[in-house]
This record gives sequence, structure tokens and C-alpha cells, in this order.
Amino acid sequence: MTRTIKTVLIVLIVALGALLGAKQLHLLPGGSVEHPADGSTTPSTAVITGPLAGLSIRFDGHYRTESGDVIRLMRYFPEGRVVLINGTRELEADLHKFLIRETKGDPSIGLHNVPVEVKGDSLFFVIHPEKGDIDFRGKVSSGSSLSFERYSHINGHRERMEYFFQPDSIPS
Repeated sequence: MTRTIKTVLIVLIVALGALLGAKQLHLLPGGSVEHPADGSTTPSTAVITGPLAGLSIRFDGHYRTESGDVIRLMRYFPEGRVVLINGTRELEADLHKFLIRETKGDPSIGLHNVPVEVKGDSLFFVIHPEKGDIDFRGKVSSGSSLSFERYSHINGHRERMEYFFQPDSIPS
């Protein structure tokens, strides 16, 4: 009986130690794992589930397009959301900081966090600026780009946009 109790206690201690070790790793947005001891990161091999599973959308960075002086960024999250922000070259260095899962959105500055609908290999979502809606319909063009048709219900303007992937910087 005491031998069984000792075995159970040893197994429990090992399991708690493994759990504590696992909690020492922090999963970062975009699917990387941060190692707190040295701050390094490694890509996560977690299986993606949710509405975006099966598409070759990347979660370890953001997609970017430019039109004149306007920069548009978007970042996808596996649970089926996209965060978008618009800005200018003067603000470029800070734009990516808004591309986090917890973003509440602020249409007055061009910041949106909206659900993505997937039909086959196509993506659909709508952002809600202050004066009306803008529809996005798109597809993954390649592993590193997304092609969208953007339609503004505000002014009737329709345009094709190509967003190119930029991976997150890995701290050295």
C-alpha cells in the first residue's frame, strides 16, 4: 500500500513539474513560443483549428499594402478574426503595434477588429468606418499574398488590392 502511494505521489510530482515547465513558455500572438529565460522565440507547431484552418493564411506576421502615402495592414487570428489598421508613412513604425487579438477597434483612426467568413477558398469581412461599410472579398494568392476586392458603400468605389505578408521580427 505505501509503495502504491509513493508511486502515485511521484507521478503527481512529475506531472506538476511538467505543467509548471509548460507554463514557463508563453504562447505569443501569431503562433510563436517565447522562452522567458532568454527571450528567444520559436515557431509553434500547434495545429490550426477554426474557420481559417485549411487556408494558407499566416498568423506569424501581418499583410501589407500601400496606395500612395497610405499604408494598410491586416493580421489574421486562427479563431477567425482579422485586425486592420490604416496609416501614413509618418506613423508606419507604430502601426503593427495595433495588430493584436485584444484590439477593440477605433473607426476614427482606421482600426478594426472584425470576424472573417470563409466560403470555400474565399474570405469575406466587413469593416464599419464612421460613415458606412466597406466590404472585403478575397483569396489567398500564394503563401505570401492575399488578393482582395474592396468595395466602399460610402462612395461606391471598388478597387483590387494585393496584400503582401511580412513576418514578425524575431528579437535577437
